[in-house]
Amino acid sequence: ELSLWVQHTLRSRAFDSIQKLDGAGQDALRTGQVISRTNSDLQQVHTLLQMCPVPLAVLTYYVAGIAVMLWMSPSMTLIVICVLAALAITALRARRRVFAQTGLASDRLAHMTEHMREVLEQISVVKSCVAELRETRWLDGQSRQMVRVRIGAAISQAMPGATMLALPVIGQIVLLCYGGWSVMNGRIDLGTFVAFASFLAMLTGPTRVLASFLVIAQRTQASVERVFALIDTRSRMEDGTESVEGQIIGLDVEKMSFHYDNGNRILNEISFSIHAGETVAVVGASGSGKSTLLMLLARFYDPTSGGVWLNTTTGQQNIRDLKLTALRRRVGVVFEDAFLFAGTVAENIAYGHPQATQDDIRRAADAAGASGFINALPQGFNTRLAERGSNLSGGQRQRIALARALITAPELLILDDTTSAVDAGTEAEINTALGRYADNEHMLLVIARRRSTLQLADRIVVLDKGRVVDIGTQAELDARCPTFRSLMSGEGDFLALAPAEQRTLWPTTQAAKSDDAHERQTPAGKGFVDRMTRVPERAVQMALAGHGRQVSSLLTPVAWMFVIAALLIALDSAAGVGVLVLLQRGIDSGVAAGDMSTIGICALLALCLVAIGWCCYALQTIFAARAAESVQHTVRLRSFSHLLRLSLPWHEKHIDSRLTRMTVDVDSLARFLQNGLASAATSIVTMVAIAAAMFWLDPILALTALSAVPVVILATWIYRRLSSPAYAQARLEIGKVNSTLQEKVSGMRVVQSHGQQKQEAARLRALSDNFRATRVRAQKYLAVYFPFLTLCTEAAYAAVLLIGATRVAGGEMTPGILAAFFLLLGQFYGPVQQLSGIVDSWQQATASGKHINALLATEETENIEPSSITPGTGGALRLEALTFRYPEKTQPVLDNLSLTIPPGTVVAVVGRSGAGKSTLIKLLAGLYSPGSGQIRVGERLIDAASLSDYRRQTGLVTQDVALFSGDIAENIRYSLPDSSDTEVEIAARQAGLFETVQHLPLGFRTPVNNGGTDLSAGQRQLIALARAHLAQAHILLLDEATARIDRSAEERLMTSLTRVTHTEKRIALIVAHRLTTARRCDVIVVIDKGCIAEYGSHEQLIATHGLYARLWRDSIGQTRDTQGEVIG
Repeated sequence: ELSLWVQHTLRSRAFDSIQKLDGAGQDALRTGQVISRTNSDLQQVHTLLQMCPVPLAVLTYYVAGIAVMLWMSPSMTLIVICVLAALAITALRARRRVFAQTGLASDRLAHMTEHMREVLEQISVVKSCVAELRETRWLDGQSRQMVRVRIGAAISQAMPGATMLALPVIGQIVLLCYGGWSVMNGRIDLGTFVAFASFLAMLTGPTRVLASFLVIAQRTQASVERVFALIDTRSRMEDGTESVEGQIIGLDVEKMSFHYDNGNRILNEISFSIHAGETVAVVGASGSGKSTLLMLLARFYDPTSGGVWLNTTTGQQNIRDLKLTALRRRVGVVFEDAFLFAGTVAENIAYGHPQATQDDIRRAADAAGASGFINALPQGFNTRLAERGSNLSGGQRQRIALARALITAPELLILDDTTSAVDAGTEAEINTALGRYADNEHMLLVIARRRSTLQLADRIVVLDKGRVVDIGTQAELDARCPTFRSLMSGEGDFLALAPAEQRTLWPTTQAAKSDDAHERQTPAGKGFVDRMTRVPERAVQMALAGHGRQVSSLLTPVAWMFVIAALLIALDSAAGVGVLVLLQRGIDSGVAAGDMSTIGICALLALCLVAIGWCCYALQTIFAARAAESVQHTVRLRSFSHLLRLSLPWHEKHIDSRLTRMTVDVDSLARFLQNGLASAATSIVTMVAIAAAMFWLDPILALTALSAVPVVILATWIYRRLSSPAYAQARLEIGKVNSTLQEKVSGMRVVQSHGQQKQEAARLRALSDNFRATRVRAQKYLAVYFPFLTLCTEAAYAAVLLIGATRVAGGEMTPGILAAFFLLLGQFYGPVQQLSGIVDSWQQATASGKHINALLATEETENIEPSSITPGTGGALRLEALTFRYPEKTQPVLDNLSLTIPPGTVVAVVGRSGAGKSTLIKLLAGLYSPGSGQIRVGERLIDAASLSDYRRQTGLVTQDVALFSGDIAENIRYSLPDSSDTEVEIAARQAGLFETVQHLPLGFRTPVNNGGTDLSAGQRQLIALARAHLAQAHILLLDEATARIDRSAEERLMTSLTRVTHTEKRIALIVAHRLTTARRCDVIVVIDKGCIAEYGSHEQLIATHGLYARLWRDSIGQTRDTQGEVIG
C-alpha cells in the first residue's frame, strides 16, 4: 500500500509541477516524455518500493544469524562474514555501469513514446503521405537500439548476478573443509557444523531475492531521477503578489521586446494602448509576432525588455506584479487552436465558470454563434464530445472555445483569429455579438486576417517583422500604410528580403542535425555482444507483415531462446542439486567418518559444479533477457503496425487511449518478461530438481517436506480468482489517468488561461487515487497470500525437523541426509516465495496482455503495403452518388453527392460550418470510406485494394496543422523522403514559404519542436502546404489551408497553385471560408446540408443571388438595411 501511495503522490506532484510551468517551460515539455515518466518510471519505482521489505528481512536474517554463529564459533563465523562482504563488493561494482545503461534505455523509451504520440496525433497526415510502413520501420530501428542497450545491461548484470549466487555455495564448500577439519580435531561438534552449513544453505534463497532487488534498484535509480527531474521543473517566470485593484479601464504596451530562447527576436520595442469600450485589431504577416503578443499580454511569457501595464480605476499596475490567477480572471484569451476537453458541450462552455447556469451557457453560445449547431446535436448541450472535440468541425470547435471565454465576461478579451474556420455568414453573426461586447466596462483585442473582422476595430495596429509600423483606423491605414494595403489586398511582396539580407538556407551546423538522423547512424558492434543484442529478423518481419493476432503467437520466433534459457536453467539447477548432494556425502562419508581426503574430493567436485552453474546462470540470464526484449520489441512493433492499419474513424474515436496501449500495456508485459519470466522459470525448474533430489535421498522425508505444496497450489488458485477482477479494473483506471494526463498536458494553456489548475489537479488526484484504491484491493489479497506461503514454508521446516530428528535418533537416517534436507528445503521454498512475489507482475501483465490481444483482434481495414494495382494518373476525379453518415448521427453528412472535376481545374468548396466540407476532403483523401457511392480517377475505381496507391496521388493539408519533431526541411520531406534540397526549395516557393525561411537564422534547418508551437500558425500551414506540393500529387486537397496566412501570402500561394494546376493538368480542391480564396478558383461548389446547392464560377454564383452571394456579402462586410439596400 505504501508503494502505491508513493506512486500516486509522485504522479500528483509531477502534474502539479507541470501546471505551474510558464510558456517557455511548456514549449520544452514533451507529452510523450511526461507519459513515459508517469508510467514506466513510476511503475519501476513502485516495483522497488514493493520489494523494500526484502533487504530489511534479509539483513535482519544475516545479522541474527551472524550473532548466533559468533556465539557458536567465531572462526567459522569469519567465513560467513567474508561471503557477505564479497556479496556487497560484487553488488557495488556492478552498479555504476548498469545505472548508465538503464538511464540511456529510459531516455530512448521516452523518445520513442514522444514520436509515437506525434504519429498517432498526426495519423491523417501519416496516412495521406502513405508513411505507415516508414513509421513502423522507424520504430523498429529505435526499438532495436533500446533493445541493444537493455540486453547490454543484462549482460553487465549477468556475471555479477551469477557471482552473487555462487558465493554462498562457495562459502558452504569452504565451510565443509574447515568445519570438517574442526570437527575431526574436536574444536566443534557435528551439530554446530550442521547448523553452520544449514545457515549458509538457507542464505542462498534470500541472496537470490536480494540480488534481484539490487538489479531492480539499479534500474530504478535512473527512473527516480527522471521523475524528480519532472517534479523539480520550475517556471522561470515568477508569479506576482498583487491582485487587480479596481476596474480595468485600459492597457498600455510600452517599448516591449521579446525573443525566444533560440535568440530569434520576435517583437522589437512595440508600443500601443487600448481603452475601455474600445476594440483594437492587430494585423501582420505570418511570423510577425501576433500570437506571441497575445501570449505576453496573458503573461505566458515575460518580455525581454519593456512591459505591459494595466490601467485601473485605482492606478496603474505592471502585470509582472499581479498574481497570474488574478490577471487571467480579468484578461481572457481565445487561442487560434481551439482545444476542447472530453465532456459535454455545456461542460466545455462552462469550463472557466463552473457555477454558470444553463441560461448563462445558452447566452454565451448565442453570442458565439454556436446555439444553432449545438441544438441540432443529438443531445444538444448535453452531447458528449469526443476526445479534443474530434466529432465536431473546426468551425464548431472554434465557436465553443469562443463561448467558453465569453461566459466569464473578462474585462479584456483577446481573440487570436478565432473565426478562421467559420463561414462568412456565421462570422458576421459573431462579429455583431462581439461588437456589442466592447462597452464601457470591456475591451476587445482581436488578431485578424480577414478584412471583415476589421469592421469591429476602432483602431488597427500593423505589425511587420516584430515592429509596429502604423496605428490607425481602417480608412486611415488604407490611405497611408503600404504594409496594411499589401496585407489586406494581397498586392506586392513586402516580405521578400533583399539579396544582401538573405541568409544561408542550408547551414551545416551540428545543431541543425536532427536527433533521429544521428541515432540512425549508430554503428553496430561486433562479436558475441553484437550477436546477443540483435533482434531475430523473423520476429521483426512477422510484426511488419501484420502477422499474429495474439501475444502468444508472437513468441514463436523467439521460442528457441526460451528453450535454451530453460535448458541452461535446468543445468544450473542440476549443478546446484549436485553441490548439495556432494556436501551431504562430504558430511556423511568425510566429516562423520573422519576422512579428510573424501572431504577434499567432494569440495573439488563441488567447485567444478559451482563453475558450471556460474556459466549456466550467466548465459541463461543473457538468453532470457534477449528473448524477453525481443518479445517486447515484437509486441510493440506489431501493436504499432496494427494501429497504423486501422481506419481514421477508429483513431478519432480512441484519440488518447491509443498511447496507453503502446505504453502501459506493452510496458507491463515487458516488465514481467524482463524481471519475472526468467525468475519464474528458474524457480520452477529449481523446485522440480530439488524435489527429485529429495525423493532420491529419502522418499518418506520428501513427502513430509513437500506436504505443503498442494496447499500452496490451492491458495494460489483462490488468490488468482479473487484478485484477477481487481487487476482488470486497475488497468481501466490507469487508462483513465493517462488519457486525462495526456489531454490536460496538451491543453495546458487553456487550463491556465481559465485558472483551472487546482480543479484539474484535484481531478487527476481523484482518478489516480481510484487506481491506487483498486490496486490496494488487489494487494490486500496478496498480503494474505504471501504470509500464508511463509507459514506453509515454516510448517514444512518444523515437520522435517521433527520427523528427521526422530529418524536420526532411531538410526533410520544419517545426519548428513537430514542436513542435506535442510539445505534442499531452503532452496525449494525460497523459489516458492520468489514466485509469490512475481504474481503481482504476472497479474498486471495478464490484464495488459488481454488489452493488447483485444487491440490486435480489431479488424484491420487498410493495407500499408503498396499494391500491384495502379489507378489512372491523369484522369478526371469523379464522385458518383457519394453518401456518408457518422455512426452516432441519424442524418447523412453528405447525401447522394455527384461531381466531376476535370484535370487542370482548381475547385473551391464553400458552405456554412458543419455542412460537410471537411468530411468530403477526408473521403477524397481516402481517409473515410463512403457509405454508398463511388470515387473514380479516370476510369479506375478507388477501393481498398488500391487505397495506398491512390493516396500517393493525393496531397492533403488538414485543417488543424501540427508538425513532427525535426526541422523544417524534414517536415517538408515527409511526403517524399528522398527529395533533394532543390526540390524542397521549389516546393517551398510554390507554397509561399520560401521568403519566410529566408528570414530564419537556420533556414530550412530551423528546429521544429512540440508540434511546431515555436512557429506561428501561418508558418505551420505554409510548411504543410510545401509538404503537399513536394509530393507532386495529381490531386491536391486543402482543408482551410489559407485560413491562417496573410492576404499577401495567400495571393502568392493561389497564383502558384493555379499555375501549377493548369500547366501540369492536376486537380486542386480547396475548402475555403475566406471567399477571396474561392474567388480565385475556376469552379466553386457550394455545399448545404450535405448536398451540392450551387455550382459555378464566382461571377455566375454572385449573379444568382443565392447562398454564395450572401456569404460573399458577409465576407466583405456588406449588409442590407431595412430598405433592402446594400450598405458597406
